[in-house]
Amino acid sequence: MNSRARRVALWSVPLLLGCASFSPAQNFTGGYSFALPPQDTTTQTFLPAFPARPIAPQDFIGVGLDGHFSLNDAPVRFFGTNCVADGAVPAKTKASFIAGRLRKMGFNLIRFHHLDNPWSTLSLLYGTGDTRHLNLYALDRLEFFIAELKKNGVYVNMNLHVARTFRTADGVTAADSLPEFGKGVTIFDPRLIWLQQEYASQLLTHVNPYTGLSMVNDPAIAMIEVTNENSLFRFWRDGLLTPIPLGGVLSFYHDAMLDSLWHAYLAAAYGSTTALAAAWNPGLQPADTVSQVRNGSYENGGIVAGWTLEQHSPAAAAAFLDSTTASSGSYSARVEVTQSDGVDWHVQWKQTGLRIIKDSVYTVRFAARGDVVRTFSLTLQKESSPWTGYGWMSFALSTSWKQYTYTFKAGTSDPLDTRLTFSIGAQAGTTWFDDVVMVREGTGGLGPAENLEEGTVRRIGYAECLAYTDGRIRDITGFYLRLQNDYFDRMREYLKNVLHVRVPIVGTNWNFGLPDRASQARMDYIDNHAYWDHPSFPGVPWSATDWTIANQPMVRSTNGGAIAGLMAGVGVKGKPFTVSEYNHAFPNRYQSEGILFLSAYAAFQGADGFMLFDYSGAADDWETDRVNGYFDIHRNTAMMSLIPASASAFRGGLVAPSSQPVTLRFDRDDVLLSPRKDGGGAQLYPPTLALLHAVRAETYEAVVPADLTALQTPPAAPYVTDTGEITWNTDGLFSVATPRFVGAAGFLSSSINTRIGDVVIHAASPPGAFAALAWVSLTDRPLAQSRLSHVTVSTMLQNTGMAWDGTSTVHDKWGSPPTLICPILLIGRFHVAADSIRVHPLGTSGEVASPGTVYAPSDTNTFTVVFNQPTPWYGIEAFGGGVTSTGSRPGEGVPERYGLFQNYPNPFNPVTAISYRLPVVSRVRLVVYDVLGREVARLVDGRQMPGEHTVSWDGGGSASGVFFCRLLATAESGRTSAPAFEQTIKMLLVR
Repeated sequence: MNSRARRVALWSVPLLLGCASFSPAQNFTGGYSFALPPQDTTTQTFLPAFPARPIAPQDFIGVGLDGHFSLNDAPVRFFGTNCVADGAVPAKTKASFIAGRLRKMGFNLIRFHHLDNPWSTLSLLYGTGDTRHLNLYALDRLEFFIAELKKNGVYVNMNLHVARTFRTADGVTAADSLPEFGKGVTIFDPRLIWLQQEYASQLLTHVNPYTGLSMVNDPAIAMIEVTNENSLFRFWRDGLLTPIPLGGVLSFYHDAMLDSLWHAYLAAAYGSTTALAAAWNPGLQPADTVSQVRNGSYENGGIVAGWTLEQHSPAAAAAFLDSTTASSGSYSARVEVTQSDGVDWHVQWKQTGLRIIKDSVYTVRFAARGDVVRTFSLTLQKESSPWTGYGWMSFALSTSWKQYTYTFKAGTSDPLDTRLTFSIGAQAGTTWFDDVVMVREGTGGLGPAENLEEGTVRRIGYAECLAYTDGRIRDITGFYLRLQNDYFDRMREYLKNVLHVRVPIVGTNWNFGLPDRASQARMDYIDNHAYWDHPSFPGVPWSATDWTIANQPMVRSTNGGAIAGLMAGVGVKGKPFTVSEYNHAFPNRYQSEGILFLSAYAAFQGADGFMLFDYSGAADDWETDRVNGYFDIHRNTAMMSLIPASASAFRGGLVAPSSQPVTLRFDRDDVLLSPRKDGGGAQLYPPTLALLHAVRAETYEAVVPADLTALQTPPAAPYVTDTGEITWNTDGLFSVATPRFVGAAGFLSSSINTRIGDVVIHAASPPGAFAALAWVSLTDRPLAQSRLSHVTVSTMLQNTGMAWDGTSTVHDKWGSPPTLICPILLIGRFHVAADSIRVHPLGTSGEVASPGTVYAPSDTNTFTVVFNQPTPWYGIEAFGGGVTSTGSRPGEGVPERYGLFQNYPNPFNPVTAISYRLPVVSRVRLVVYDVLGREVARLVDGRQMPGEHTVSWDGGGSASGVFFCRLLATAESGRTSAPAFEQTIKMLLVR
């Protein structure tokens, strides 16, 4: 072994060959336990340090002149998480170590969420007979926790309205018929608005006995959120602002209230029916009178006439003509899904041969019912390749007949090759259809039976907007926008001017269109939410057993996954931007990618903070080593192990902001006519633009809007940011390369010889290995020059005995303690200017677990390092100055000499990686022999360019034993050949 070869490890552990399987639908074997101590608040040499700095009286959070959060006139970023319901009010005996551990890991903000929930005995509204009095026991625990967070320098995002369930005892009319948590109605019902202000006063002005300050006077409160995920525009878009019997969520009382507000809005704007007609009726066009759909009523006696049942195995279904139930007439179509694989389009009830004409508006009307409550979707698309989609909408199916409407604007012409499809294969069961109609719409204005003075002007649905004139669309959108603006303005004014809140205030975090964004642009900062692979509930919402996930990696999403829509144009120039909820939900097998994605793109977009959802929702059990739900991360080592490095990178500004930001300027018509554009499938700009540039809105009231034509071509993958630091290769690798931080997430075993900043992925085992790698400098020096750095290698996690059913659910079989991590073997070539480095495996507190492994350079300033778990954490200590005359990185430049390296891993089962280097163009033969000298495999036989090369050999077809790998290389140097290079290594296959 020459002086440049790897030295023998001083820390002796069994060689782990990785999980037996990386299948997304099976429990892995060979997992190791690495439970991060819940009471650990220590500082360690090889973890990023976040010292406890108590929040001082002057440390109020504000908004600086640069449009970002500021602390004492200096910019500040928040790396946060959520404490939810009971998790927000831990026992006093545990609050201190919970706060200390949060600080140690890198969190400096906690969002308190669901404090007003109706299901917990520790809710702030529990046990008082109404929701107008606070539970003082829960409040005391909350305030004690806030005091402990404050000691650790951890700020608070305080939510006001989240899950409050109003009662008749609160003086609320139709309280038992409100939508869930009163959402939507809380925006326009004066009584509910007053009750929200009362709650804010009770909570924010109560003096905390442990700090001596009320929340309005406490600098530990960094920001206030008025209402969680609440948008009148979203309710309208989803067709829910109608009475409950008509499929909406409004009681007749609140439907009448909304109608009254609507007519008052119109009366103030126009004064008379004549003036309203003059504004709404220009541009009327007639509609078709005959439906394109053939046999849409199923009354011709043959169900097959015009209709086809399409099935994709393993799903199975059958269709029948049913004379026992109908929406009208005597017959309906009955489609029975007898076997489902969870994919809706695997069973389609469709009709083909329809036609659409570009820029025309079409409406599909139909009746449907099901044997159980579930969802289904309608699609309009081309019947042949390339299967272009023209329109899509999801609907909620009920057990009684219900009328449905979908309107779309054709973006192209497609004569006689359009199909109308109902996709119903997501769940086994029966669906009935009747009265299916598709017509080309005219353009309507004020109807002949509508009269402003008589109060009979209808609030049209969002899906109908394409069928009406611009004047009518402007007013219905403007009406809902006015109500929403009035609500948020009123709440903000009350908090600022009556309660004297000193910190930034946000309205909500549902941004489903330009009206929502324009409304939130009036607040102090902008917030948003997103999830990757959020669980779906085909039947009962939040069922403990009937749920599914897609269980797919975001890194292979070609449309920007959860990131593009989260970031693209939501923020506003001159205002802070946060993400208060984000997660890749457990038990998704690829969730370790999520934190790197979010922290990198948030930094690139210039975001001021984000909050992972969530840390914990449990009040008193913070110790049991088990993940017990979709979102809690505090016991999830696959997620938590990446927090220190990611927090260091985000809070420390190690990832550069966009160098070529894109600024969007919208005018009032962009906002008010957005239902026409959204309903027609129009897209002002592709969301994936945010994967290349920071994208923020400047105004929603521009006199001259920006011409977005040049932005409308979607960028192609791989997506590379304008700084060059972030690359998203949708083949399966996401990477971040900056001077002081390197990150990678994806299928590392398929990314051999990929250079990411100062590291090259040299080998990863087993095949298909998915992992996240983070390398961060622990000094103010770049990684290549830092004496101390930290490495995280995170994979996937499961509870012991967690039982999968197929690929998409574990039902309620979550398993038991302890949690287990899937090990991989990862080999990287690290560029460090040093004579040698020592790599320390770290323990569960980040402490040095052993003297570690000393590495000599395998090339100039290059160290081939083996990460052989069981631990996700390592510390790298560099010694000496290395060779300062060259700045070459691993994978760059031409090797000085031939070389064949020892295979990794060795022993192996059954796959190993073999690397070699060539200084010049060479004829290469790389052959594996058994102990009798018989050729087993010829891995390379041909001409190769200079550089480092890695190939793998799968010995799965061979028995255990010793094998030899021989490299024979002959240089090509003009008319003569240099002497051949020959080297052999010994390998051990252990089955």
